[in-house]
Amino acid sequence: MTPPPPENSLDTLREVVEDLDLTPEDLLMVLSSVVSLKKKKRNTEETNKIFQDKIYLWENTKDSFIYRDGRTKGGNYYIRIYCKETKKVFSKSLRTSSREEGIVKGRKIYSETYGKLIRGEKTQSLTTDKLISLYLQREERKISPIPKAGITRETFRCKKNKLSVWNRFITEELKLSNTKIENIPPDLTRDFSFWVQRQEKDYYKKSSWSPDYINSIICEVKRMYHQVGVRDKFISSSLVPEIDYIKKQPSTQIKRDILSVDEYEKLVTYLRTNEYLKPDGSSQLDRCRRTIFREFIGISYNTGMRPKEILGLTWGDVSVNVSDTEENKKIFRLLEVKSENSKTGRMRKVNSPIGRRLQRLKESYEKLGMKCEANHFIFRNPTYEKKDKNIPYQHYFFSHRLQIALKETGILDELVKTGRKITLYSSRHFYTTLRLQNGLDIHLLSKQLGTSTTYVDRTYSHIQVETNTERITKGMSLIKTLEEE
Repeated sequence: MTPPPPENSLDTLREVVEDLDLTPEDLLMVLSSVVSLKKKKRNTEETNKIFQDKIYLWENTKDSFIYRDGRTKGGNYYIRIYCKETKKVFSKSLRTSSREEGIVKGRKIYSETYGKLIRGEKTQSLTTDKLISLYLQREERKISPIPKAGITRETFRCKKNKLSVWNRFITEELKLSNTKIENIPPDLTRDFSFWVQRQEKDYYKKSSWSPDYINSIICEVKRMYHQVGVRDKFISSSLVPEIDYIKKQPSTQIKRDILSVDEYEKLVTYLRTNEYLKPDGSSQLDRCRRTIFREFIGISYNTGMRPKEILGLTWGDVSVNVSDTEENKKIFRLLEVKSENSKTGRMRKVNSPIGRRLQRLKESYEKLGMKCEANHFIFRNPTYEKKDKNIPYQHYFFSHRLQIALKETGILDELVKTGRKITLYSSRHFYTTLRLQNGLDIHLLSKQLGTSTTYVDRTYSHIQVETNTERITKGMSLIKTLEEE
């Protein structure tokens, strides 16, 4: 059928408009309504193309249903959930074309998801292993060589070890390795600390797990759940595991063992002998290494510096104190601990009688053709491959040699009998103890050590009592007399 010419259509439209007494505005309104109806019809058709074979999951509510997506060819069912409280929509493929299986899967997902939508949590779920992995990825990005600007690699390693204990507990004890963290009852983890106490240690098996270490694991676990689980809205704060800390009595006992004065003198005397410094058949390189170790021990016990701070020293950090006497200028040196080399992130100067030790170190390096420029590390590796690369020694080298020296001097046998363990850090506590016993002011000592007076007072207060008998008993002559009778 041929449509009428445009001129005839316009004439017909004009006659209709005149009979109905319509204005151009009325006609425009009618046209707009027609356009709107057509758009609505088109949207309905498109919607119907998406939501095909729609089946509501529950008879009494229409906030969730499964459907086939008309835009896909697989024929699999999808689930759609609408949360009235938060106005959020959740949809996901059920990966099945079976109607019955789709309903079962849909109802299960609804029960797991709707509560999360109401609480504003993420609909994605994590297992304990994935939670740990995500947390450690973020912590690893914080690693920084600058103090207080992040965490050290050693701190990251400790975090990793602590969380591995938690993962073992979830996997081996609770058998919930594949369970989502929101589905683990918080009260189920309450006895974690007691479980740790029953575990065998990989090292130092004769000693039990310390309460401090167990509590530090618990602290790290809770931090992980709050930083990732709660903060990223995987779970609510009410689902964070409930773990009881181990209670212990407050103690001011020094946590690290130290050598006695006699044992220290025995060690230092041995390190001065030719038996140690120049054993038969030793090379110049081996003798240099032995000298480096001897002076490292001497500087550690005469400065009270942390091992890491000593290993980070360069020759440019050493200076003579201009206010010293001419005699003291030969013996004493000022060591500048830069902020990036300090645990506290603060620069400080350390005053110590180590001038001759540094001079012997220089002479040992020069025998191997090594220069001691301002940027060179004081304790650097003198091996052929590394002596020109300014590579400092690592902690392990000195720690290993210390254990050998303790064994060769017979000190190690006494340490085993008394249940003591000496490390490189023990020198810092030895130094602090001797300085306090000799009456050094606690404020001056804290500046030398790069720590707070509060810590020194809390940790070493017993020494101040032991070394001040006369001051403590001043004015007690009557009581002392009666006690002597």
